[in-house]
This record gives sequence, structure tokens and C-alpha cells, in this order.
Amino acid sequence: MTAEARALAQALLNHHKDVCRGRTSGQQSVDSCVIPYGLLCERAGLAYLTHSAGHFLREVAEWCTANGWPPINALAVNRESRMPGEGYDGAPGCSIIRWPEELRACVEFDGYPDAAS
Repeated sequence: MTAEARALAQALLNHHKDVCRGRTSGQQSVDSCVIPYGLLCERAGLAYLTHSAGHFLREVAEWCTANGWPPINALAVNRESRMPGEGYDGAPGCSIIRWPEELRACVEFDGYPDAAS
């Protein structure tokens, strides 16, 4: 992964650990786990990527797929629509049609590592 993708992956891992772990599968609990792109990029130290994070989130999806994990990039959403952007659809292991299920699988998954590698 590029340095940017690794930083985003780490921010997603931290967010998942701090906000999502232990959540039930209820829709409200799942919805409360998403993180807007702007906040994600800020936490990753990449605020300048807010409108162009998709390329790097695709790398994160590839990393998840290669390890057999649900796509942790499913947590990243547009602040207004509360949905992933156009780049989500077609990333490895990702489909906008299946996004609600992929999001739920991500929230409920407890096998992510502590550090992005």
C-alpha cells in the first residue's frame, strides 16, 4: 500500500476499534459507525485528500480482500448522503448494491489487525 492508503487504513482501523467494536447488528448501531471522508482524512493526517481519497481507499479494499476481511473502507461515507462515493462500487470486494451488508459485516468483524501493514 502507498503511504496515503496505509494512513487511511490505520485511521479506519482506529475508528473501527474505538467506535464500532461491540456494536450489535441493529441498523442504528451500524449507521453510527460510518465516518465522513473529511473526518477520516483529517484523522489520517491527510486533510488535503478529502475529495480524492477514493484511489487510496481502493488500495485499502485490495488489502482487505487479500486478507479475506470485509472491506473496512465501507465505513467511509459522504457527509451529506451518508453513503460511499462513486469509487466504492467496483473496488475489490465492494458493491454499492451490497454496501449495507458489507458495512454490517465490517462493523461486526473482529479480526482486523491493530496496525495497517
